[in-house]
Amino acid sequence: MTPESDVGNNAPTRSPSLPTLPSKRSRNSVSVSTRLGVLLLPRPKRRRHPYFLAREAGEQLREWVRRNLEDAPGCFFLDVFLALLSLFVVVFNVCTFWDGVPHSTTQWMADLDFSINVVFTIEYFVRLYAAFDRWDYVRALLPLAELAVLLPSWMQYGADALGRDAAEVAVVLRSLRVVRLFRFLEFARSSLERQLLAMLLTIVCIVLATAGILQVVEACFPECEAATSTASVSATSATHACQCQNLSYIDLLYFVVVSISTLGYGDIAPVSTPGKFFIAFVILLTFIVVPIRVSSISQIVSSHTDYASAYSEAKQHPHVVVTGHVSVAALAVFFREFFHPSNLNWDERVVVLHPQPPTVEIKKLLNEHESKVQYLVGSPMLDEDLDRAVLGAASACYVLVNRHAARPQHADQCSALITIALRRGNPTCPIYTQVLAAENAGTILKMGASDVVVAGLLQFSVLARSCEMCGLPTLLLNLLANCHSDLLDARAPPLHWQRPYLHGVLHGVFLVDIPRTFSGFSFGDLIKFLYDQSPIVPLALLTEDGVQFPDLDFKLGATADPNLCCKVYAIAKGLAAVEHVAKIDPEQVLSYRKTIRRKAHSMMDVNGAEADKKVSKPALGNESVSIRQSLIASYSSYSFPERYSLDDDSTDYNIFANGAVPSDIAQHIIVCGFPRDTHQFLKTIREAPVVDEELGSPPVVFLAPAVVHEDEFAKFKHFPDVYFVPGSPVNFADLKKTRIDHAVSILILTRTTESPYSDPNMIDADAITTLRYIVEISQKNRMPNLVVELDKPTNVKLLSSLTSESISLALLKAPTFNRKSSRPVRRLSSHRTSISEMPEDAAGLGGHDTKFVLEEYIVSGRVYTDTMIDALMSECYRKAWVTQFVHVLINGVHDDPKKRRLFQLKCPPNLAGTKYSTCFRKFLEATSCAAIGIWRPAHGIDLPHPCVFVNPPPELTVEIGDLFFLVGRPFTFSEAIAFFGSNVNA
Repeated sequence: MTPESDVGNNAPTRSPSLPTLPSKRSRNSVSVSTRLGVLLLPRPKRRRHPYFLAREAGEQLREWVRRNLEDAPGCFFLDVFLALLSLFVVVFNVCTFWDGVPHSTTQWMADLDFSINVVFTIEYFVRLYAAFDRWDYVRALLPLAELAVLLPSWMQYGADALGRDAAEVAVVLRSLRVVRLFRFLEFARSSLERQLLAMLLTIVCIVLATAGILQVVEACFPECEAATSTASVSATSATHACQCQNLSYIDLLYFVVVSISTLGYGDIAPVSTPGKFFIAFVILLTFIVVPIRVSSISQIVSSHTDYASAYSEAKQHPHVVVTGHVSVAALAVFFREFFHPSNLNWDERVVVLHPQPPTVEIKKLLNEHESKVQYLVGSPMLDEDLDRAVLGAASACYVLVNRHAARPQHADQCSALITIALRRGNPTCPIYTQVLAAENAGTILKMGASDVVVAGLLQFSVLARSCEMCGLPTLLLNLLANCHSDLLDARAPPLHWQRPYLHGVLHGVFLVDIPRTFSGFSFGDLIKFLYDQSPIVPLALLTEDGVQFPDLDFKLGATADPNLCCKVYAIAKGLAAVEHVAKIDPEQVLSYRKTIRRKAHSMMDVNGAEADKKVSKPALGNESVSIRQSLIASYSSYSFPERYSLDDDSTDYNIFANGAVPSDIAQHIIVCGFPRDTHQFLKTIREAPVVDEELGSPPVVFLAPAVVHEDEFAKFKHFPDVYFVPGSPVNFADLKKTRIDHAVSILILTRTTESPYSDPNMIDADAITTLRYIVEISQKNRMPNLVVELDKPTNVKLLSSLTSESISLALLKAPTFNRKSSRPVRRLSSHRTSISEMPEDAAGLGGHDTKFVLEEYIVSGRVYTDTMIDALMSECYRKAWVTQFVHVLINGVHDDPKKRRLFQLKCPPNLAGTKYSTCFRKFLEATSCAAIGIWRPAHGIDLPHPCVFVNPPPELTVEIGDLFFLVGRPFTFSEAIAFFGSNVNA
C-alpha cells in the first residue's frame, strides 16, 4: 500500500525523497515531516454522541425522562442554561430596581419577563412529572422555593383579575427570584463543595432578597407622592408622615449588610412599620440559618473523616451493599464494571460497608465516584450498621473475600458469617458471596447465598488450563470485563492486526432472551441463525438444573413466559447485538425454519455419537431453588476423600522433596512457585482434554525455594508425573535441572503475601524479574507457552520484552502506519510500538482501557490477573448464574458423558486460507463444536507478538499455526485431520 493511497485520490503527487506539504486550509489535509520524511495519516473524524439517551425496550416514558434528566448530555447543557438564565434573572431584577421601584415597565421588558417565567414553569412541571416520588418532590425545599418564585410572577400577570392587592404582593415577592441561584448546587462535585456553595448562596440570597423586598415595602407609591406635594410641611417630614421613603438598591444592600452584621451605623433606617418588622425578622433568621449551615459543613467534614453517617437516598435511588474484605483493586474493577454504560445500573448507588476507614488509595477511588458511592465505617455483623446501610431496601449484596489470606479456611468462615448476617437482615435480597475453597461453596449456598464465586477454583482452573491453552487469560478477560466501545470501535487502528483484536475486545458474555418465535429450532440451528444475523454465538442453555451444554439437535421448546423460548449464554459484541435478537422479523425466522426442515440434517448421524444425557427443561432464571440444589451437588464433589490423608510412611514425600526429576522428561509444564491450592491446579490439568493421545497428560515440575508441607502434599500425591526442583527461577543452573529447553509451557506465579516494609505495588517484583530472565535466556531457543500471574494489573506495562532494534525500526518504516512525533527515533520495546502508534486523540480518550488492552502481554494472552474474577462478581447482579457458566466453560459439567468444555485445537491444514466464518460453520457441522476465537502466533513484522482474536470478523483469513478456541466435545488434532482431510470441500 503506497502512501498516496492513504490520503485519497485528490492527494498531490509527491516524491518519496522530497515530500511536499499540503495546504493548511484543507480539513482532511495530511501533515508531512521533512526532517523525518514520514507521512502522517489524517486524523479520523470524531464520532458524534447523542445528546439524549435512547429509550430502552419496555421502558416507561416517565422513567426515560427521569433517566435523561440525570444522565443525558443534552439535559446537562440544559441545566447549565437554566442556571445561567437564573443568574440573568437576578441581574435583570437588580437592574430594574436599581434606582427605585419602577411604577411601570416597557413592553419588551414585560415580554422578556413573561418568556423567562414560562421556561421556568415548564421546567418545574417536567421535573415534577419525572420525579420518583412526586409528593416528596413537591415537599422538598428547593422545588418548594421555585414554586414560591413562580406563583408571584403569574399573580402579577393576572393583576386585573385578582385585584390591586395581589399585584402589590407580587411586586413584593418578585425579589425572591434570587432563590433560583440554588440551581448552581447541581454542579457541586462533592458534598463539602455543595455545603460551602449552599452557605454562600444562602447569604447572597438573604442579602439580595431582603434589599429588594425592603425597597418595595419602604417605597412611596403615587398616592403618597401626591399627598406629599400638597402638604405644607417639608418633603422629608411629609414622607415620614406617610411612612415611606424612596431608596436605591445599593443603599439598601449597604443597609442590609450593616444590619445583619450587627454594626448598625444608623445612617439608613426603615420608616414603615412593615419594614421594621421585616428587617428584625431577617436578622433573627440570619442568626438561625447561618449557624445551621456552618454546622452542616462541620458534619460533612466530620463524616469525611470517620464515615459514621448513614445512607439517606434509599427512596430516590436503589442501592447495593458491598462488604467483606474491601481492597482498592477489587473496588476499582467492581465500580468500573458496575457503572459501565452497557449495564443498566445508571440509577443505582453502591454502599461500601467496612469496619476500617478507607485507605488513601480507596479515598482517591471514592472521590472519582463520589456521586454514586458512599463509604460507611461499620461491621456487617452489627444490626445498627446494617440499618445505616439500609440493608432492608438493598437491591443486592456482595461479600468479598481476602484472596491473599494466610488462612483460606478462616477467610471462607468470615464470608459465611457475613452471609448469614445479611440474610438475617434481608430475607429476599440477592447475596453474592466470594469464597476461596470449592468445598466451602455448598455450605455458603445453604447459609443463604444466592450465588457463589469460588475465587480459588476459578483462579487455579484458569491458570492450569492456560498451561495447555495459549491465550486463555486474555480470552476470558475480554469476555468478562467490559470495555468502552465508543472509544475503541469508532476509530480505524493503524496496524492491520489491531482491528480484529479490538473487535474481539468489545465482545462479552450475555444472558440472551430467545423469543418464542424460535420454538422448534434445534440448538445448532439457533447458533447458525444468530451467527449469520449478528453474529452472536450461543454456547449454553439455562435449565432448571443450572447451566448445561445441550446437543446441537436439542429442540428448543417453550417456557412459562408467553414471549420467551429460552435463555442462552452467548458471546456477543455489546448490548446492541443482544437487543437485536428481540427485533428479528418473525417472517425471517419462519423462512429459515422451512429451509432447515427441507434439509433434514441430523448431527448425530454424521458423528455417530452415543446417546446423550437428557437436557433439563429450559428455565427463566428465577428457579433459584432447583438451580441452587444443583450447584450444591456439583460443589460437593470437591471435598477431599479419606484416601488423600498422609500415611505414617513418608517415603513418597521424601522422594518428592529430594527433587528427583527424570533426565528424559519432555513436553512438560514448569511452574515457578507453588499454587495456594496445588490439588485443584493439578486436578484441572489431569482432567483437561488430551491434545495428543500418545503423549497423554503432561508432567508437571515445580521450581521453588522450599517444598510444600506434608499436609499439602497429601492432597495431590496420588497425581502421577509430579516433580519438584528446589531452587530459584532466576538461577540458570536450577532452571537447567527442570529441562526448560524441552518444556511445553512455563507458569510464573506471583507472591501470595507481601512484605510489610515494601511498596504494595512491588508485590509482583519476583514474577516480573523471573519472566524477563526466562525471556532473555530463551531468545536463542524455542519459546514455550509463557504465562505469568500478576497481582497488580498496572504492572503489565513492566513486562515488555527486551528492546528489539530490528523490530522497532522495521515497524517505523512499515507503510501501514507512520510516526506522529517529530522527535528523533529512539529505542522502542515491542509493546510500546503497538500502543504508541494509535491516533493521539484515541489514546487520550481511551484512557486506561485502550492502553491496557493493547499491552503486548495482554494481547498475547500471557498475563493472568484477578481482574476477571472481580469483573465476574459485578456481573452476577444482571446476568443470572453467570458464575456457573464460566465454571462450566472452563471445567465442564461433572456428569456430562461427553466432557464438553472449552478446548484448543491447531488449525487443520485444509482449513488454512479459508475465511473464519467458513471454519465456524464447518466445525459446527462436522464436530458439533462452536468456535469462539483464535490464538495467532507471532510471524515477523506484521505480527511481532502473538494475538488473541475473540469471535473475529467473518472475513478474517485463517492461517497455518492458528489455534482455535472451541466449545464442545474435545477431540485431538489427529481426529481433525482424519475428518477435514477428506471432507473440507464437501
